[in-house]
Amino acid sequence: MAHFSIVVTIKVKPGEADKFRGIILENAAASLRDEPECHKFDVLNYEDDPETFVFYEVYTNAAALESHRDTPHFKKFAELTGDLIAERDVKRCQLIS
Repeated sequence: MAHFSIVVTIKVKPGEADKFRGIILENAAASLRDEPECHKFDVLNYEDDPETFVFYEVYTNAAALESHRDTPHFKKFAELTGDLIAERDVKRCQLIS
């Protein structure tokens, strides 16, 4: 069965990388632990730009991503990071390999 994925790129405001890192790592761990349809949640940080983060997330399907956005840990993430984020880009992908 093909899975659904997203690639999220977030640029945080200057000086907010450490705070953001802790919050996103908590969200990623909770997603993998608490959501059976979340199969992968990788958090990457650019070596040459510590204020830019990339998430690679894999779900069973697009509906599982929508369910992810209704979880308490995602809502907490959104609330705590709203003022930290300068730019956000989300790409929806079909996982083929």
